[in-house]
Amino acid sequence: MKRVLMSVMAAGTLTMAGFATAATVTATDAQQALAAAKTAMAKTSAVHYLWLSTPKVYKEAEAADKAGKYDEAVVKAKHAEELANLAYAQGEAQAKKYGVKLTDHGVQMD
Repeated sequence: MKRVLMSVMAAGTLTMAGFATAATVTATDAQQALAAAKTAMAKTSAVHYLWLSTPKVYKEAEAADKAGKYDEAVVKAKHAEELANLAYAQGEAQAKKYGVKLTDHGVQMD
């Protein structure tokens, strides 16, 4: 499990590095990244598995977007999306390990 999480985190870091070096990041890019992060957070939140740091990073992305710092907004939004996806993956892995399932009501016994 740790290897999977480390691989996903490494891929996320490389993705964020790619956005950080992009020459021109527009408001549209920032809005798309924020929307993707919000979708991932909603999916994870629906199964009650959202990590506490994820909304904080998302709010930082929104603040950067409002300030016109679109490159920073994209990086932070991608980070929030990655955190949400990792949290969901952790929830699935733990549910599988303990023989339960994730539902919109949280964890339920099979």
